[in-house]
Amino acid sequence: MTTRCRIVAAASGVALLASAAAAAAGAPPASTVVLISVDGLRHDQPHLAGAPHLQRMAREGASAARLVPPFPASTFPAHATLATGVHPDRHGIVNNEFFDRDRGAFAREDDAGWLLAEPIWAAAERAGVRTAVFHWVFSYTPWRGTAASRRVPFDPRTPDRDKADSVRGWILERGADRPRLILTYWHGPDPAGHQHGPNTGPVLDRVRGTDRLIGRILEAAADRPGTAVIVVSDHGMAPVDRVLRLDRILAGPAGRVRAVATGATANLYCPDETACAAAATALRAVPGATVHTAASLPPEWRYRSPRRTGDLVAVAPRGAYFAEGPASRPAARGMHGYAPDSPDMGGVFFGWGSGFRRGARRETVRAVDVAPIVCRILEFRCPDGIDGEAPADLLEVGTAE
Repeated sequence: MTTRCRIVAAASGVALLASAAAAAAGAPPASTVVLISVDGLRHDQPHLAGAPHLQRMAREGASAARLVPPFPASTFPAHATLATGVHPDRHGIVNNEFFDRDRGAFAREDDAGWLLAEPIWAAAERAGVRTAVFHWVFSYTPWRGTAASRRVPFDPRTPDRDKADSVRGWILERGADRPRLILTYWHGPDPAGHQHGPNTGPVLDRVRGTDRLIGRILEAAADRPGTAVIVVSDHGMAPVDRVLRLDRILAGPAGRVRAVATGATANLYCPDETACAAAATALRAVPGATVHTAASLPPEWRYRSPRRTGDLVAVAPRGAYFAEGPASRPAARGMHGYAPDSPDMGGVFFGWGSGFRRGARRETVRAVDVAPIVCRILEFRCPDGIDGEAPADLLEVGTAE
């Protein structure tokens, strides 16, 4: 079976394309792909922490200096993008929390019905590729009637080591029913990053702990020829020292606006033009904050979901984030949710094993590119019309038809 996923050529020209084609000629597809997402792992932290197993993945496989998240760079929209290969304007997950004008409030929901684009586990199952998912947003219920063959509902108490143990077992499993596509979400350094700030001792300790678990996955993958392991993250982490309290900013007529904020981004839903104008004025008075109407959003953000994007979208300045609820909550020292080109928002991309070119490296891989990479190296058809492209310079598999 062949895939129709697009492959984007490297910028270095015809010679590299020729060598890619030559290498691809005899390269079989992967028999198994493991996709690991590590929450809040910033692009520079594997180097800062001295993570030997991630460094091995870069040396023996493919990597990028930075994975570019969608806007906003937060967990739910990023994981939806990683799983679908499309931007938030198409998959509809515009933040960890938002308001759907028809359906109502979304607050870190598990129901796959919120996802407007096909996730990769559904596409794989339709193609006859058995899939197992251990914690990934929207994987816990069927998507339009199709679900992963195995799925573990989210439980925040489950440690990453337990997930790694299950994934190892799935990799090494024998028989026709074994999963060939495995996805798992790990907490990684995100909780420590929020509490202590990026690149602090507790964060780098968590990075090293995550790296040891990745080493266990690589060990299992080495015992199962034809396995590829991909490690990504949903976003990075920026230092913060200011809390912007929306209940104080949006006073008077602006207080009639429904504000839904997660981290650095807030969607504001207006009951009328007067309230909207008042809210825009109040937010623009915050030094460094940016406020967009739905019509003025930067087109490269791909953020206009008609039912879900706010009438106004506000982004906090560097070093600050939006908050609602009790002021007694401890202030965060690290935060995300900023624009994808913010230097601290970049995530990681490592691809190792079957289908990846040894030592290949590029400056960026986009979150939308991850799903087509998986489709390509497992050789099943990507969902039609996805936004991402599989970078040819990272892969040892053939070109698309």
